[in-house]
Amino acid sequence: MAIVKVTEKGQVTLPINLRRKLGITKDNYLVVEAEGEYLKLKKLSSEKPLESEDPIWSLIGRGSSGSKNVSVRHDHYLTEGERKRWRSS
Repeated sequence: MAIVKVTEKGQVTLPINLRRKLGITKDNYLVVEAEGEYLKLKKLSSEKPLESEDPIWSLIGRGSSGSKNVSVRHDHYLTEGERKRWRSS
């Protein structure tokens, strides 16, 4: 168990051994949830590969947004939307 101190701005420093264990690096985002008196942190993956069963494959070539890389950067857009939602909350 690690003990960390909360700063005046509400910031905490995650111990290096935990960051290394979970692969948390600079500019990563964490999802924070409260469960009773506990806080749960989860690393927000920036991108994950699409699986062949992903429904996005059936949509490729059907739209006319003008963007050429929508299907390739599908997960990036999902993650970016989640980041914007998180920042606005």
